[in-house]
Amino acid sequence: MIGIGIDTGGTYTDAVVYDMTSREVLGYGKTLTTKAQLEIGIDRALGLLDQELIQKAELLALSTTLATNACLEDKGSRAKLLMIGMNPDKMANLNKVYASYGFHDLDQLIFIDGKPENMFSVPEEPDWEMVREKAGEWFANCPAAGVCQIYPNADGGKLELGAKKVLTEAIPDLSVTNAYKLFDEVDPLKRGAGTLLNARLVPLVKEFMLAVKAVMKKRNLDIPVAIVRSDGSLMTESMAKLYPVETLLCGPAASVIGGSTIADTTDALIVDMGGTTTDVAMVRNNRPLAAKKGVSIGKWRTTVKGLYVDTFLLGGDSAVRHEKGKLYLDGERVIPLSVLQEESPVIVERLQKLILRHEMTLRHTRMIHEFYVLQKSINESTGYTEDEQRICSVLEEQGPLTIEILAEETGIELYYLKMDRLLEEGILMRSGLTPTDMMVIKGDFPKHNSEAAELALEFLSANVSEKKEDIPSVVYDLVQKKLYCNLVRILLDQKYPNRDRRTQEDGVEQFIEWAYKDAIRNTPDDWTSTKIQCNLPIVGVGAPIHVFLPKVAELLGTTAIIKEHSPVANALGAIASQIVTTVQVKAKAEYDGSTLIGFSIFDDATRYMFEEAEEAEKFAVDLARKKVLQLSREQGASANPHVEVHARQVRFNMGVLFEIVAEAVATDSFQLN
Repeated sequence: MIGIGIDTGGTYTDAVVYDMTSREVLGYGKTLTTKAQLEIGIDRALGLLDQELIQKAELLALSTTLATNACLEDKGSRAKLLMIGMNPDKMANLNKVYASYGFHDLDQLIFIDGKPENMFSVPEEPDWEMVREKAGEWFANCPAAGVCQIYPNADGGKLELGAKKVLTEAIPDLSVTNAYKLFDEVDPLKRGAGTLLNARLVPLVKEFMLAVKAVMKKRNLDIPVAIVRSDGSLMTESMAKLYPVETLLCGPAASVIGGSTIADTTDALIVDMGGTTTDVAMVRNNRPLAAKKGVSIGKWRTTVKGLYVDTFLLGGDSAVRHEKGKLYLDGERVIPLSVLQEESPVIVERLQKLILRHEMTLRHTRMIHEFYVLQKSINESTGYTEDEQRICSVLEEQGPLTIEILAEETGIELYYLKMDRLLEEGILMRSGLTPTDMMVIKGDFPKHNSEAAELALEFLSANVSEKKEDIPSVVYDLVQKKLYCNLVRILLDQKYPNRDRRTQEDGVEQFIEWAYKDAIRNTPDDWTSTKIQCNLPIVGVGAPIHVFLPKVAELLGTTAIIKEHSPVANALGAIASQIVTTVQVKAKAEYDGSTLIGFSIFDDATRYMFEEAEEAEKFAVDLARKKVLQLSREQGASANPHVEVHARQVRFNMGVLFEIVAEAVATDSFQLN
């Protein structure tokens, strides 16, 4: 059977055509992602494949780093979270706590009554009429919302369902995400963070799926579509639209599956360097390592189940900037100038004029050589200021502009140009110097023209101590060091799993830097060495990886595995994935004082009580089997997937029974009907 895999990343869109029976790659292609119109890049990638094979395809599988990048760059649609039953007065001074979960501030949260006496009692009903009346005010200019109830197990999430009904009646176009439907987690802030994140990602994933559908229609491809989840399994497009947070690490997860397929090794580190991020995963005994806790990415802490993936901001499109005379790699992703030059050749002339304009001195505290590029039009959008509308109108008319020219053309004083919100929402994007540009200048990535990047180096070199001709090599060293230090941190996290937070401390970071210096010096006559050894091979994935990984692997005393299909491993991983569905049903032990009085199990909003542990366990096992079959079919499995169910008892330290957990796992290939 022939399948197509597509991966849409922040920089590149990849496509592979794959024989799913013989597990053979029949062809592949890579092209730039067109963020303003995703369908253009997707269509171009498919255009690089054998068209006869495309028409024989029976399945299209997708992976994307759009959700991952949106989290790391703190971008996404506007959304708010309705919290039911929590007391904001007691939490007003806990902004740091909220921030640690990913919330900007308390303005993202709306609190209403509905708190039970305890986690087992039925909560009071909120004032639904008040919610209906204020919904328009609360969620103005928000296309999506989340609803999170404290102690949802007390009534099976009944209040969340009520809130969703009221909100969608008041605002029919509002997309509402229920926390209880998504997450089985006691901590309401953790559930809330994942729910708000899901709400912010709904429009983004819908836009992606619309782009895919447009290309399929153009190419007469009437075949099922699947998308990779964070655990490396597949789900249907309808499920992805409802629960886009499940795609949070689908790009990295696909790279693990693809990297394992390519390398054909039982144990390895998988290192995927893209445009925005580097994702690191592990394969042990031929199985990808699973995350022990919920997926955490950037500042967001969630309960999304997934593969173990450590994601940090380092990629071919990381901004190269200066501060106090020193070069550094910024976490922000920008469009490489060499890439922008292909789309807008006028930037070469504009950089030349900028050099003439500052011919007396090119020194400046701002990155005046960077351009602002319009990604989406807001002509028909509401909720933007006059200045924001004017900025976008000028960029739409004239193309990419530097900050000085943008200030002049808009008539807004340079220091009053407010573009943070436009950048955060992905309306605008900066373009500047990046490691990709340095690769182009050094000839390691000759796909693009280096003229614009060479001109921008004039500004950079005027503000740092390095000579212009030395800057590309210095940037290489910065990338190499950041990659090495993060790989060592990850290896230490795995070696000492209960000490993972220690690796974030200044002292440990300093030690890792010493290890890097020792590895670089490689002087065996020293009295001692902090050089760190990796005993696993490192599988490289992604476009820039061939430049940086071999040296880093050498410094770690291991080998780098980079194969022909490594640049498109994510697309390969998408089509090589299967469906894996996991469901847990919990029977809570209930006590009257110290006396066990029975076990309670919720099935949606219905509560069942059992006197004996055996009958509660049997009911939980049967319910878990029923639910996993239902959910696996929603993911795209057949009517009869392979199902395994196991039950275990959870006890306190003193041996007191707390709950019985029945876990069902269903596995299957994606069904075409």
